[in-house]
Amino acid sequence: MDAFLIMLKNVIVFVLLAVPGYLLVKGGVMTTKESGVISKVLTYVGLPFMILTSTLKVEFTKEFAAEMGLLFLFGLVFTFLMVFVTAFLSKGVRDEKKKGMMRFAMSFANNGFLGIPLATAVFLNTRPAVVTFLVVLNIMNNLMLFSLGISIVSGDKSAIRLKKLLLNPVLLAFVAGVILNVSGLAAKVPAVGEYSTYFSSIVTALSMVVLGIKLADVPFSKLFLNGNMYYVSFVRLIAFPVLSVALMFLLRTFLPISDDMILGVFIAFVMPTAGLASTFADQYGGDTEGAVVYTLGSTVLSVGVIPLLYWLVEWILK
Repeated sequence: MDAFLIMLKNVIVFVLLAVPGYLLVKGGVMTTKESGVISKVLTYVGLPFMILTSTLKVEFTKEFAAEMGLLFLFGLVFTFLMVFVTAFLSKGVRDEKKKGMMRFAMSFANNGFLGIPLATAVFLNTRPAVVTFLVVLNIMNNLMLFSLGISIVSGDKSAIRLKKLLLNPVLLAFVAGVILNVSGLAAKVPAVGEYSTYFSSIVTALSMVVLGIKLADVPFSKLFLNGNMYYVSFVRLIAFPVLSVALMFLLRTFLPISDDMILGVFIAFVMPTAGLASTFADQYGGDTEGAVVYTLGSTVLSVGVIPLLYWLVEWILK
């Protein structure tokens, strides 16, 4: 029960952090369009430094590098599996744009703006390897987001850009963190880690403020009276996470898979729909309304689902 309460407390705190953003819009101080500026600061400053900070805290060994490689491969294969399965799960939807967004919402999780901050709050001081494993899975997730994800939302394979994949700020921050860590430069110049921490600390609060800003512009009736939202959220928050953890336990019978790896996979795949859903819908002509409904609806429902499933995973690990 302690595991449940710890996660529940952190998830509730995260949700409450969205309140200022909601009030700013409702009070007329901001508009939902202005959230884009904050999102850019998070994407290109806050999140890369958060990843850099967590990477600097881990002790890299050959065994740990092998675990990261194994986890990256698992995430890649499982993401392809999710995308493949969603083609059947959304078979009844005739509109291609709506079908594409439904598939995207079920397949891709909000690891960057919610998963990593949440894992940092829960595990950074006690099990930092969990955060690093999540970072590895987030890199994989971003590579898939900017390739398969864009293709699904737009219905156009030519929208994929190799440059965007390789110059992803998440990937660059992780590589920089590994180099600084392994070379010993971070230990010799501790100011690097201190500098990084200043920026990494902004992610948790600002990412939830952005969510509150977006939530202020969506009628609650659209969120909670939408049957597809509950269907997508069930697949995103329960079906796929349970399947991912079950597969990890199965692989554990013949592969060296640690508890930290399983927790990293759990956090990576139990998060609500990726925040980039609405951004991709805007940029590539996708289902914008569906993107907002699935993202916000699954986020609200995750308040109860994530702590409960986390308690279950911790109980099984014991």
